[in-house]
Amino acid sequence: RTRYDTVVNMVEEVIHERLHIPTKGGTIRVADLGCSVGPNTLHSMQTVLDAIGAKIKRSSFSQDHGRNYEFQVSFNDRIGNDFNTLFEFLPPNRQYFVAAVPGSFYSRLFPQNSIHYFNSSLALHWLSRAPSGLLNKGRVHLHGGGAEAVAAYEGQFRADMAAFLEARAVELVPGGLLVMLFVCRHDWMDADAPRHDMWFPHIESILRELVAE
Repeated sequence: RTRYDTVVNMVEEVIHERLHIPTKGGTIRVADLGCSVGPNTLHSMQTVLDAIGAKIKRSSFSQDHGRNYEFQVSFNDRIGNDFNTLFEFLPPNRQYFVAAVPGSFYSRLFPQNSIHYFNSSLALHWLSRAPSGLLNKGRVHLHGGGAEAVAAYEGQFRADMAAFLEARAVELVPGGLLVMLFVCRHDWMDADAPRHDMWFPHIESILRELVAE
């Protein structure tokens, strides 16, 4: 079974077990935070919508035809993100409304109690800014930076995650879900150790050459 299948099964399970569906119908709003410009975000959101739709069909109140549901999907990334390129991948037969929401996910993006399901997949390892006072010139990652670099990045990550969770706590409806997929490491790995499956160490020299040019 692939990693993608594992994630899909986990998403379907958590939606089935924990997501609260409004019993009176209305609009179900989901958002992908850090969507970028490729079609992966569309596949992820379709998985979410399919799981929500399946839960609605299995529910007792779905038999009441007067309770209709619509879906709105918001795609969020930084202001410079090319949403036009992303939306070229939208399926023509989609069963949901679409919105682009530019801005940092480390701040408020949506009205209070407005989103039923938040998704953030492989995006939260990007910090809001480089840690202040860190002498790590020529590096794009903390690997090999030593204890000082690890402490600086950890401090910035804690501050960013606090801001992220505080914003989502306001925007999420009661009974809603926040699902996050991270780039992680094993506990036994040194915090600044390079990993064979991470591309940062391999492209660092290339990026330095491009910056110099």
